[in-house]
Parts: sequence; structure tokens; C-alpha cells
Amino acid sequence: MVASDPYRGDHLTEVGADILKLKSSQLRKLAVIRIAQLTSGEAKGERLERMPDSWPTELRDCWKLYFDEQENDVGRRLNQAAPRYRIVYRFLDPVPDPRDRDRRPRLQVLAVGPRYQAEAYERAVSRLAQPAVAGERSVQPARRSPQRREQPAGERRRRAAQEDQRQQPHQNPARPQRQR
Repeated sequence: MVASDPYRGDHLTEVGADILKLKSSQLRKLAVIRIAQLTSGEAKGERLERMPDSWPTELRDCWKLYFDEQENDVGRRLNQAAPRYRIVYRFLDPVPDPRDRDRRPRLQVLAVGPRYQAEAYERAVSRLAQPAVAGERSVQPARRSPQRREQPAGERRRRAAQEDQRQQPHQNPARPQRQR
């Protein structure tokens, strides 16, 4: 995590144990990479506000990011099956200590775990009930300006090609002008 990252990582200590419980070293490595991508702003998950009414209300201010061994890039999967693992996180205000000069919003990972039987979500709910965690107010991240928003590689290539076409003079043969 670098000072130029848009968010400051402020993760619960239990998240390390969650990562160690993952089945393979590839999953553990991928979880750490995805958390770093969240903190750096390279990856963005989905907000949990649209969950059914049967879901715990504590998760309404949280976000989720999918990951699995079969993926090859953020948001893209090689197979059609849903990713089997989740990272549940939320955004917090900067550290309230005036001596702390880092004024970036904090990204707090609450839980990492399997999708199966909503295990990652249940861990997040139980951790949000802890007094030290429950006392912090969640905030929503500031939206980035359109110029800084990350685009998929294919979209960047398409836009670059369009820009090249605009800058090149038209190759149409000159039309003879009519005389009057």
C-alpha cells in the first residue's frame, strides 16, 4: 500500500486468519492481491445495499468483491460458474487522531471466505457486532471523476483507436468542384 493509494487499509486482525483458512495457496495469494487492489482503487466490488430483506441490515453499508482460482483478471472469469469466494469490506472516515497526518478514507476488510452458506457474510455480521468495530460509522466512497475512472483494457483500446481516427486527416479522394 502506497501513500498515493486512494484508501488507507485498516483491516480487522481476524482477516489474516480468514485468509489462512482458504483451501489453497493460490486462493490465499489471490485474496491478498484483491485486497491490495481494493486499497489502491484498481478493483471495486458491489455494494450490498440491494440484498433481500432477509439479509442482516448490518451489511447494507458494506461491499463485496468476488474472487476465485479460475479468474484471470478483475471482474473476468474463464468459466461461467460464479466465483466461490467473497471479500466483505466497508469504507470508513479517516483516522480521527489529529496527530495522524494520513487523511485518506479507510477501507476496512471485515471478512474473507467462501460464498457457500453465506459464510463470509456471517463472519462480517458477527464482527460488526463487536463493540470496537460497531462504534465506527461507515461512509460511502467518493466517486472518481470520469477522467480517472478505470476502464477495461478492451474499452481503452477502442477509445484510443477512435481518437486516432479523429486525429488523422480524412483519406477520401478530393471531389471535383462544380463550376458555375
